[in-house]
Amino acid sequence: MSGFPNLQPAFTVRVSITAPLEVGAQHGAPLVIVPMVSGTVKSEPGFEPALDAELHGVGYDYIHNDADGTNMRLDVRSQVITTDSTILAMYYRGTVAVTPGVKAVLGGDPAAKTTEWGDSFVTFSFETGSQKYKELQNGVFVAAGRFVVEEGEGGIVEYRVSRVVVGK
Repeated sequence: MSGFPNLQPAFTVRVSITAPLEVGAQHGAPLVIVPMVSGTVKSEPGFEPALDAELHGVGYDYIHNDADGTNMRLDVRSQVITTDSTILAMYYRGTVAVTPGVKAVLGGDPAAKTTEWGDSFVTFSFETGSQKYKELQNGVFVAAGRFVVEEGEGGIVEYRVSRVVVGK
């Protein structure tokens, strides 16, 4: 429909997470910080500016859980380095529905399975001083996420990210 936004597949983000750090609360919901220790950002074919990057150092996911336990509120701060050695700040914010599948994965249940896409929806943003990647700062990006269970791996979070474009 003319004028309504459409989505252009942009890239996939995949990060490995470790055990949460329980901070507690001064007021309201307790803060939990989840370190992101490795990860990748890979563009979909035809997306520009093309991204092929890895998490640089450690990123952090600042999480507040809703009082009723049904959702987690994410606020992620991280940085990636591209194959041409450009550093990009990468942020995302959004919500994770705490479904039975998500509870199983986060709780370390040995019967846990990879969750369906859409337990999590987030918005991505970037900062860079690079002209090559500057359009990432100007774009609006949305993503659907899931938790991935793989043999011998710790926690993995994966997002399929799309750029919002004008509908025709």
